[in-house]
Amino acid sequence: MNQQGLSAQLLDLRLLPSDFFQPTMYDQRSPDFLELFASKIANAHHLLFVIPEYNGSYPGVLKMFLDASPAREFKDKFSSMVGLSDGQAGNMRGQDHLTGVLHYLKMHVHYHKPKLSGISKAFDSNGLLINELYASQLKEHVALISEQLVRQGI
Repeated sequence: MNQQGLSAQLLDLRLLPSDFFQPTMYDQRSPDFLELFASKIANAHHLLFVIPEYNGSYPGVLKMFLDASPAREFKDKFSSMVGLSDGQAGNMRGQDHLTGVLHYLKMHVHYHKPKLSGISKAFDSNGLLINELYASQLKEHVALISEQLVRQGI
């Protein structure tokens, strides 16, 4: 996204605060979680979810993150997603599942949803994307997001 002129921040769910998962996380959010949410999500215009396939869907930590977040902060935000899998379908099922959750949160979900299969073979040993088809699909996806942001006046 940055290479195509869009400002983007990464929220890696592996870096959630250590006290994120607790019995009271739905009604008494930790200050660290609220700070992370405020800095990465609250003021975002568009959320791009990169979702690896996990047990035939998307990772539970993402569901937990969405459940623990203030739902009102997602209403009317725009989102898109890219599915990843080592299998054949590029996490199509996970994209369908996440689409349902995002619609429940009253988010707008972009129709273009790249599905990247065999993902572990798409990168070189330095972590650089070497699959030209995937690079093209991602470039198209970012261009569509950019068009959407322009239409919104952002």
